[in-house]
Parts: sequence; C-alpha cells; structure tokens
Amino acid sequence: MAKTKWNLLFATFILSCVSLATLIVSLCTPYWISSEAYEQDAYKNSEINYGLFSGSLTQNFLPNPRYYDLTLTCLYREYVCAFSCQQDEEGRSDEILKLLKGLPPTDCPVRASKMLASTDVSGIATSSLSRQTKVASDRSNFINTGLWVSAVVFIGIAISFAAISASFSIINVLFNPVEPIFSVFGLYIWNGVAIGATALCMVMWGALFASTLVDNIAITDTLTVQIPYSSFGLASLAASYWVLFLPMLMHGLNIGLLVWRRYIINKEPPPTTIDVDRSDLTIIMF
Repeated sequence: MAKTKWNLLFATFILSCVSLATLIVSLCTPYWISSEAYEQDAYKNSEINYGLFSGSLTQNFLPNPRYYDLTLTCLYREYVCAFSCQQDEEGRSDEILKLLKGLPPTDCPVRASKMLASTDVSGIATSSLSRQTKVASDRSNFINTGLWVSAVVFIGIAISFAAISASFSIINVLFNPVEPIFSVFGLYIWNGVAIGATALCMVMWGALFASTLVDNIAITDTLTVQIPYSSFGLASLAASYWVLFLPMLMHGLNIGLLVWRRYIINKEPPPTTIDVDRSDLTIIMF
C-alpha cells in the first residue's frame, strides 16, 4: 500500500514535467495563428504564421516567394500592438506608428538567405509606391494590448506553477514535509492554479482572435491601407494554441491521482489499539 502511494506521487511529478515542457514549447513556438493574406494582383495568397512574440511571412506577390521575419511590437501609450517586419526595435516602433496614422511604412527587409533578384524587388516596390497615399487607419484592426499582455502573463503563471507542482511532487516523494502548504495538500493548490492560468490564457487569446485576428491578422501587409491585402476569414488558431489543452489535462490527472491516493489512505484499516482494563489490579505488577 505504501508503494502505491509513493507511485501515485511520483506519477504527479512526471505529469507536471510533461505539462511544463508543453507550456514552454507553446510559449516559444510561432504557431498560435496560421493564416493567408489575399491581394488581387498577387500570384497567390501570402502565408503567415506567428506566436506570442514572433513569426514569419511568405509573400507570394510574384511567382518567386519572398520571406520575412515578423516580430510583435507594442505602442503601449497608444494601446496597440502589431507584427512588424522591420529588423530593429526603433524601426518596428516607427512602422507601427506610421500604420496607426495611415502612412505607408518602410519596405520590409527580406531574409538574407532568401533574397531575390533586384528586378523582382523593384517590381514589387513600384507596385507599392503607386498606391502610397495617406488613408485613415482603423485602430480596431490592431492587436489589443491588454488581451495580449494578459495571455502572456497567464501562460507565464501557468509555467511557474507547473514548475512548482513538479518541484513539490518530488519533494513529497523523497521527504514528508510538515507544513501543509508544502505537503500533498499544497499539490492540490499548485495544480489547480496551473489549470486556471492555462485556461485564462486560452480565453484571452481566443477573445483576441474572435475580436480582431479573425478579420485582420495585424501584420504590416494587412494594416497598410494603401496595399489592399486582406486576411478576412482566412485565419485560424494553430497548434501552439490548441496544445494548451494538454497541460490542463495533465494537471487534472494530477488532482485525480491525489484524490485516489487520499481514497487509498482512508481505506486503510485503523491501527490496532489495546484497551487496558484499569480496574484490573494485576496491571500493577507490570
């Protein structure tokens, strides 16, 4: 019976480690959104994918594709964020500000390993310049800073408590902490918070997708009103988002294992007690 209780605690450690690894992979991979962007003069639709911080754009304006890196940039005073294709922080902030004002941004630098011939680049530049007029930009097309920050904060909390859950699981396997918060009782709290934080992260990003990204994925091309790229109805939530169900499942299983362990403990027969008849004077002999 004692071996079973030890195995259940060790299983919660393994599941917490799996959850922690999954959360870190989700945070770091650029597949929270997958989309295409349509432009009537393009050879075929552009292809876009990005995560919480970065992503990539394959622009198919000509038969030879062009590849760009995307980085999330926020103007906190303006309460807007967007994915910029510029390579330095100052250039990205300047680009988002221009997009917000309805001005045409600076041309994006192509990945060095994917550069095209200069004739192709000039052809695209000429097409873009012919439409460079100032048009008012719709602020609602940008990423809502509050929802993005909330998603990042909650996945950070989920990672922290998944790590705490794993740490205290192995501590309870090896030792027997006296303080309730460090004992098995605390494992219920750590796992519960990890589930709640992961769920809130999914809710925040889902709300952002439903309110903005489903209509405009908020990259340079779709926010530049002089170049009518559209991602309306082409975006979808991708693998890095949906994989967050796995950590919630892992921590839910942990709580189930802890409940099972408590059930096993409660089923154990109580220790044998010896009743002594104090009226029996013979006990004085002992």
